Amino acid sequence: MAVTAASPQTGPRPTHPRAAAETFRLALPPAELTVHSALHGLRAAISALVHPLFEVGDTASPTAPRLTVTARTALPGPQEVGTAPQLLVHPDGPRFVILERSADRTVLLRDGETDSAPLVITATPGTGAVSVEAPDAGPASVRAVVRLLGTLLGAQLTGRGAVFLHGSAVAVNGSSVVLLGPKHRGKSSLAFLAVTLSGADFVSDDTLVAWERQAGDPPTLRGWPKRIGIATALLAGHPARDAFARASLRRHRSGTQRVFADAGWSTAPEGRTRIFADLDEFTSLTGAAVATDTRPAGIVLPQADRDCRGWKIEPVTDRAQALGGVLLSGPDLRHYTDYLGLLPRPRPEPAVRADVLTALGALPCVRVRYGPDVNADFPRFWDEVTAALALPDPAR
Repeated sequence: MAVTAASPQTGPRPTHPRAAAETFRLALPPAELTVHSALHGLRAAISALVHPLFEVGDTASPTAPRLTVTARTALPGPQEVGTAPQLLVHPDGPRFVILERSADRTVLLRDGETDSAPLVITATPGTGAVSVEAPDAGPASVRAVVRLLGTLLGAQLTGRGAVFLHGSAVAVNGSSVVLLGPKHRGKSSLAFLAVTLSGADFVSDDTLVAWERQAGDPPTLRGWPKRIGIATALLAGHPARDAFARASLRRHRSGTQRVFADAGWSTAPEGRTRIFADLDEFTSLTGAAVATDTRPAGIVLPQADRDCRGWKIEPVTDRAQALGGVLLSGPDLRHYTDYLGLLPRPRPEPAVRADVLTALGALPCVRVRYGPDVNADFPRFWDEVTAALALPDPAR
């Protein structure tokens, strides 16, 4: 299913002094949460960042875990934080400071990220009730709340057998092309060009989740809401270049143009300049549609090579190679795992996970080595890739 996200205003969101309580449902079925917020505008701000990859609606399930979000004027002091146990699952954060931990109550401070505000989290173990205190309803607080909500949705999915992948994806007529492989191989670049130059629907730039809605069903694939990184080299001569150059993106604020410059082709991280857009900014600037529930139909293993002329497409018979190293696990699951047990743990379903992995491993798979001239001849390149995967022709 492809939908177009609402066109937002880019740039920082204003804060509002008055409070207006609102209750809404946040879901990536079968995972769901009920959110009750006393912060004005929190629902609209969350929707801008996660919709439609996360569903935001009015009908809240009475059995879903419930989060109450309120304002907090003061944070724990340095002495309290400095003497408390801390959990840092990944060097990039977030950090959880355990202020209180008992059978009846858990109190945490979530911080350690440069672009989000600290939160104080209070949970009653086993009840599914969590209280979240944020400094305000400003952009940094909203981003922190969104990431916490994502963690709790992800934890529900992980417990029910979902598989998280580091990869990009686009969709053609509801069938998704999954781009997998190590970092800096061109996954995000190919996804961006397929969406903006070949009419594919956007699924994900960086993280994917695959799961079974019901036992025995084919896997469903959906992207996970994250900022979308776009190499400025891709925008040289691109129809959306001027729109991105003029935009005041939240990540860069008024400094978007200072980081925006046409760069030469580079596969080396140190030679690449990127701009970052939230999902609503990306859809507004490109007109892209977002596919939410897709059927994975093929895997592409890209290899960008600056010395290559044209491209070469080869079938891959070793399906295990396609999934090797791209399954998120351990510390890389930090955004999708409830390590401290804020919510009741779902019943593990290892058979579901095994079924999902088996289905993904059976997909047609091709390795694509390509050079910089792909940018200028992308529609023909993409037609050949999708034909090699035997995807339906969208023109038919």
